[in-house]
This record gives sequence, structure tokens and C-alpha cells, in this order.
Amino acid sequence: MGYRNIGTISRTHGTAGAMILTQCPDASLSLQSGTPVLIGFSANFAKPYILTSCESYKQSLIIMLKGVTMSNIDQLKDNGVFIDEKELLRDNEQYYISDLLECQALDEQGNLLGRITDVWIMPANDVWVLTTKDGDIPLPVIDDVILSTDIEKKQIVIRLIDGLTDLLPGGDQDESNLD
Repeated sequence: MGYRNIGTISRTHGTAGAMILTQCPDASLSLQSGTPVLIGFSANFAKPYILTSCESYKQSLIIMLKGVTMSNIDQLKDNGVFIDEKELLRDNEQYYISDLLECQALDEQGNLLGRITDVWIMPANDVWVLTTKDGDIPLPVIDDVILSTDIEKKQIVIRLIDGLTDLLPGGDQDESNLD
């Protein structure tokens, strides 16, 4: 597991010590009060804080941190906010990113295709990385591809729509067009 950047502290909001995070890969995050976060220019060189509140605001987030007041927010501006992946839960989701990792990916007939080894948080839709015996396939998290998710059984049923297997090394590329 690692840490994910959830945004950059850009400015204050109000007078109670709230901060606006911009450059948020996902402004629909739902984080609980008491969640530990790291603040710094990278997760490796960051200081720990405790989140006291987090809410969506336009295309960004508004957060408050335990012990941080208006007088010391200036020291935090332009720093990234990082959170352990296992703490990530977005609105309308019932599971964490860490719950998806190592899930078996099955096709519609129940054949094992591989396992989910990474999750990319992207602006349009997330991408789950399916590791197969032939290589990695980035799966867009859309209804046409992800058919069902059973976290308790650690199984995901997927449909490999046209073009996804072409992304494998040596996939169905038309070599006559390659120079």
C-alpha cells in the first residue's frame, strides 16, 4: 500500500482554519474525521496531521486539521495532502481501494483472467489494472467493463470490450502500419 495525493492546499476558507485543496484527482472523496493525513511536497517528506473534517466544494475539497489554525495555514500552502490508500472511500462506494487489490478477475463465463494489482484515480473514470499471464491491461471502471464486484469473495466479473487486449505486449496490432 502507498499514499495517494488528494490535492494541494491553495488557500484558506472562512475564518475557522478551513483550507481549500485544489488539483484534486477526485473531489468526491469521503474522508472520516480522525483520518490521518500527511502534508508536504511528497509523502516521503511530509508531516502527519489528523483530519477533523472534509467536504466536497465545487471541483475541490475543503479540509480542516486538528491543531491547525488560521495563523499557521500559510506554512502549509502549496503543500500536497497525502492519504493512505486504505483510507480512500468515495461517495456512492461501499469498499476501499485496498479491498480491490488482489481480487480475481473473471470473465462472464467464470474463467479466471487475472487479478487486480493497482487502481489509478483518473478525472474521467478510475482505471483498475488487470495483471494477466500475458501482461497488464488497464480496465476503465465503466458499466460496460466492470459487470460486478464481490469484495467478500474477492472476485470481479469483467467484460473485455474490443481493444482492451490490444494493449497487451504483442497485442493485435496491425504490423503493416508500424515502422
